[in-house]
Amino acid sequence: MFASSALVTPLAAPFHVEITSFWSEHMRFHFMEGVPFVFHRPAQKIGYDGIDAIVVQHVETGAIVGDFDGIEVRAEAGSLYIIDFSRPAIIRDTVEIPSQKRNFVGLPRAFAKRWFGALDRLHGFVVPPEIAETYTGHLLRLRARLPQRSALDAATLATTATLLAQAITQATGHGTSRSDPARLFQKARLYIESSLSDPDLGAAEIARNIGASRTRLFAVFQGVGGVDRYIRSARLEAVKAALGAPAQAEPIAVLAETFGFRSAGQLSRLFRQHFGVTPSQFSAGADPGGVRRHAESG
Repeated sequence: MFASSALVTPLAAPFHVEITSFWSEHMRFHFMEGVPFVFHRPAQKIGYDGIDAIVVQHVETGAIVGDFDGIEVRAEAGSLYIIDFSRPAIIRDTVEIPSQKRNFVGLPRAFAKRWFGALDRLHGFVVPPEIAETYTGHLLRLRARLPQRSALDAATLATTATLLAQAITQATGHGTSRSDPARLFQKARLYIESSLSDPDLGAAEIARNIGASRTRLFAVFQGVGGVDRYIRSARLEAVKAALGAPAQAEPIAVLAETFGFRSAGQLSRLFRQHFGVTPSQFSAGADPGGVRRHAESG
């Protein structure tokens, strides 16, 4: 893993890092424990491997200092920091703690942009512990539960992405603003993504929970076809993500209930209208997700 993405210099000997990984098409979880080291992703490496992902790292113990394409960054225990793998970075673990714990989530650029919006200012961005704690608590609970699962389910992915997006939004100062359509749309979108299991989800509930009028809500969703259309598309995209991990093998009826459809028949009909294939046809061509565990030593 390290050799494919960066140059690694151990800060203690012998070098040993153990990583447990869980992955799907849209999100990869890596839970790492080992000796401190320096992670260097130079421009030459970027040009060679072409890895284009956004990685959000949770500093569970210790701290890091880094140079993110010319920006000096420090992240303390409990905080998050973000690496844009298309840009250079040098990240150094502190050496006060001999065994470091880091938990990170990798997202393809297109998926990250869908959840986080513009990505150009996120390289080296730090979310402080007091804002990150809801997401990091969720992440640590996942670390305990994921070994018992055969694959990542769509509900887990949606909850993780929602909590992460909320933390980043809050840390960047994008709170609720009735006068800013972009901020209002972001807050409404996050509420929708976290409430897909509710078959009665609609504009009135969304407006009430984000503190906006229905008129303002309808206005900001006009450019994407309206609130109801956006909700339907979000449900279908969530089902598509679940079908992309066929090792989970959830029946269509279960997916319909999980993501707020009235019946399996309704889900199948809308899925085919939206994607041009039935859920079964899509699932048959998907790649399975799974679990990997490995140790790296030197």
